[in-house]
Amino acid sequence: MTIPPVQLPSWPLLGCGVGLRTNHFEKILTDRPLLPAVDWFEATTENFMNSGGRPLWVLEQVRRNYPIVLHGVSLSIGSVDPLNSEYLARWKALVDRIDPAMVSDHLCWASVENKNYHDLLPLPFTEEALRHIVERVGQAQDFLGRRILLENVSSYISYKHSAMTEWDFLAEVSRRSGCGILLDINNIYVNAVNHGFSPQDFLRGVPAEAVGYCHLAGHTHMGKWLFDTHSRPVIEPVWDLYRDALALFGKKSTLVEWDEEIPEWDRLAAEAARAREIYLAAPDRSSERVLRRREAPSHNDGGMTLAEVQRWMRRRIYPEQTECPPDLPQDDGLGAVEFNLQGGDPGEERLGVYAGGYAARLTESMKEVYEAVAHVLGESMFAHVAEAYAATRPSTHFDLGLCGRGFSDFLKTARVTEKLPFLPELALLEWRVAEAFHAFDRAALDPAALAGFAPEDWERLVFKFQPSAALMKAAWPVTDIWRARNTPIEEFDLEIANRPQNVLIYRSGFKVGCVALEPEEFRVLEGLKAGRTLGSVCEELAATLPDSGDGEGPVIPLEVWFGRWAGLGLFTSANLEAPHDTANSLLR
Repeated sequence: MTIPPVQLPSWPLLGCGVGLRTNHFEKILTDRPLLPAVDWFEATTENFMNSGGRPLWVLEQVRRNYPIVLHGVSLSIGSVDPLNSEYLARWKALVDRIDPAMVSDHLCWASVENKNYHDLLPLPFTEEALRHIVERVGQAQDFLGRRILLENVSSYISYKHSAMTEWDFLAEVSRRSGCGILLDINNIYVNAVNHGFSPQDFLRGVPAEAVGYCHLAGHTHMGKWLFDTHSRPVIEPVWDLYRDALALFGKKSTLVEWDEEIPEWDRLAAEAARAREIYLAAPDRSSERVLRRREAPSHNDGGMTLAEVQRWMRRRIYPEQTECPPDLPQDDGLGAVEFNLQGGDPGEERLGVYAGGYAARLTESMKEVYEAVAHVLGESMFAHVAEAYAATRPSTHFDLGLCGRGFSDFLKTARVTEKLPFLPELALLEWRVAEAFHAFDRAALDPAALAGFAPEDWERLVFKFQPSAALMKAAWPVTDIWRARNTPIEEFDLEIANRPQNVLIYRSGFKVGCVALEPEEFRVLEGLKAGRTLGSVCEELAATLPDSGDGEGPVIPLEVWFGRWAGLGLFTSANLEAPHDTANSLLR
């Protein structure tokens, strides 16, 4: 079969950039320009596609001054599951909003049977996998209306039934689908050591015209193998490999990754500046861009199918989360995936690298949300509880940040709650705070708009709340515990018994706050949030309050409350209740 030619992508030359990380937000926003060390930024797609708060605002501010590339981790282009329609929709919305210079993800799989492991799991390099990925790349590119780039990933296992090299597989995906290549130089080096091939062979096997940009990063030496941690400076052999790559390909936009143990800005900028020196010394081969025809490797696939590999891997790597599907019993009769030797050891021994990955990543993500819970429990105990949660709560969503949403319910039955009974409610408060932080709020209601309603119409008013606004009843003083999350435990002196709280969670600008309300004010807000009219809520409250003694009935300080609510920007609109349909009212 002849593979038709595809349109040659054209990728911009951006210079040298770094990843956009929260640690450096203030520096980037206040110290513009950052040239000559940093020309552009790469933003992790998933960190912004579900956030309508400060992260998205920062991204938009940075985009006004620098080129942005969106780099995803959850497309799971190699999975046998269908592409996630919600992910695609949110992805496209962010791409359309930011208009990035390039859009990329990873050549791997991360999910199967609707379970997401938030990892970059390696593929077998077979013709079946190749056809599958090319088809899915076409779907993704058609949906976005633009070409994407796929990154070669680091790996710690390789499959015996792979029928081609990693670089041949990568090149064929690009040639058949028209997608670009995000060439990770560090990953080439890591895989060359882990799997015993020449990194120069990899470079020579990559079509120069398909490379959109390069990644540089540090890794950790584990003895017999290398682990791609992004927690260290780039080592000299990787710098040398980067020079070789640009000598072959010409100038390519370059990004320095540093995602763990992130250093101060000046240290990261110095790494980018070193990349820039090599980049500027490289030849400019833009005039030599020719789409080279490559013959598809001639072979027959053998071994397990892609679906069988992914299901087998799921059961072996994440056994606690596995509910064995009826068509694939535990003694499935399919045999086992066979791996090549890794550093002289059986490849199966490297499966453990992936086995602990989901729990570790989820624990780190939950630490960002559950600061107060982690503070109370201590780092070690929190990690233990979070890992137990991860073992019983597989992720079904592409956003790792949403995987901790059931933690409050989990804590209700956890042994640690026997001594700390307030933990479930504290966790629920922190989850609501996180939701408020990322909510897509709208313009607040202008209090002057309420002046347009006649006094007799106020009873029929119905209010719409900001998406960030939330209410919760707690048996414990959770707002006080939450505010003390940075107080050393030995200084923690808080009376918590018999102190229930009615809590309002809100966001004012980008700042999330929590306030304990008196029961009466809470009841009114609770009724309004349920969509009831102001009149019905106040009438119900008045029936429970003592008379003021002056014949005017109970005193409800609505004016005071509304002043506070307006100051917090709780409402987005106020409208008169729609007239009831008489016929429908009779039916009810």
